[in-house]
Amino acid sequence: MKTMTATIRTLIIDDEVLARENVAVLLQADSEIEIIGQCGTGPQAVEAIKKQRPDLVFLDVQMPGMTGFDVLGKLPSDLLPQVVFVTAYDHFALQAFEVQAVDYVLKPFNRARFAEALNRAKTAVRSLDRNSLSQRLDEVIAAMQRLREGATQSDSSAPATKPRESDGRLFIRCDGEIHVMAPEDILWIESDGDYVRLHVTDKSRFVRMSLHKMMEKLDPAHFVRIHRSTIVNLRHMRKASPALYGEYTVELTNGTKLKVSRTFVHDLKAHL
Repeated sequence: MKTMTATIRTLIIDDEVLARENVAVLLQADSEIEIIGQCGTGPQAVEAIKKQRPDLVFLDVQMPGMTGFDVLGKLPSDLLPQVVFVTAYDHFALQAFEVQAVDYVLKPFNRARFAEALNRAKTAVRSLDRNSLSQRLDEVIAAMQRLREGATQSDSSAPATKPRESDGRLFIRCDGEIHVMAPEDILWIESDGDYVRLHVTDKSRFVRMSLHKMMEKLDPAHFVRIHRSTIVNLRHMRKASPALYGEYTVELTNGTKLKVSRTFVHDLKAHL
């Protein structure tokens, strides 16, 4: 938990230099604000937030390589600052902004609109209960998921230079952080009490979630349940072989062998 100082320590994050300078000029007129830095990329922003622990960030939504949502997804819950989103495009799900940000402002904005957002942000920073951060982290996940789902719908008004993402990534809460995960990197999933263990290409991750709930997040064209405690990614399946008593054995590309119970054999065969 960080100690609140007299001034509100603020970070400006935008890939456009002029946009950052514009926000900085407006913030410098407020004696309650201390600008502690500016960042032009998502990775720089993540590093700066972890190192400098700002109270407030003005965060661009669309940045090359890493969106504003991706930046939040890389932060542990105890480092989540208050956020004012800044975006040039109103085709995003604005409701998603509202549930996890103090405010959002659409570029170009006037001084009155910026002042309104800043006043809301200052009030939120001063009154923030750090015990609510875990709940806010859940809201971030839900908001990002809605944004991802909305991005899969066609929108002719979306700018050609900055298309919305539609790569089907998963936003998974694990170890107090939000992990952005590509489904194709998941080999298989097994239930473990109140958790599921995701066996990914680089490591395994525990997620507090039921296997049924995890299955709802996955594309049924690629993920199939082969046991009451196991889901397999068909993209990593090397072969399926008959076993005893009507069961099958699945072998994955990394050599892992998994049992297919009789209950789920038909589900697997339907995908083969």
